[in-house]
Amino acid sequence: MTEVRPPAASSASLWERDEEVAAIKEAVDILCADRSSPGRLLVLRGEAGLGKTALLAETRRIAEQRGCTVWSARGGETLRSVPFNVVRQLLQPALVPMLPEEAREYLGDWYDIAGPALGIANPGDRHADPQGVCEGLVAAVRRLARRDWPLVLLIDDAHWADQETLYWLAAFAGRLADLSVLVVVARRPGEISGTGARYL
Repeated sequence: MTEVRPPAASSASLWERDEEVAAIKEAVDILCADRSSPGRLLVLRGEAGLGKTALLAETRRIAEQRGCTVWSARGGETLRSVPFNVVRQLLQPALVPMLPEEAREYLGDWYDIAGPALGIANPGDRHADPQGVCEGLVAAVRRLARRDWPLVLLIDDAHWADQETLYWLAAFAGRLADLSVLVVVARRPGEISGTGARYL
């Protein structure tokens, strides 16, 4: 993991962001070099107004310029209690256009486990095992990453993400050595505590 801390600034501009932009360009170049390239996690950490969102926008511009698929999501202070809210934002654009039978075929054995968390399948009466759901979501992104390579995932305001998404993100980040995906996360320090903080 590479952690990039934007220096203090009075606006969300990219002035004095050469180091951060260079790190982003390098990460995108590594991703695009080869389908077997290891994934990477960049964390943009800083207080409100220091330009994290502007750096995410620049990441999108750089990635799209190089032909990457870019999916993005944002945590919301009032939506922290909605399970899988942020991971749904990330993945639904890729899955929703599929017909139900296509999504079922694509996710295979993980459909009944990960489908309800992604909002594309009825949860039914059973209570899913959180670890199983997390594994299903990791498997879903693995398959989508192969289909949509090179894939860049952007998460803004991760400090306001729901706990289920943070649990998935921690598990997913731990496997990036085997996944050719670039994940860029923007967060504020000190906005989260407890289990969520440990995942983040």
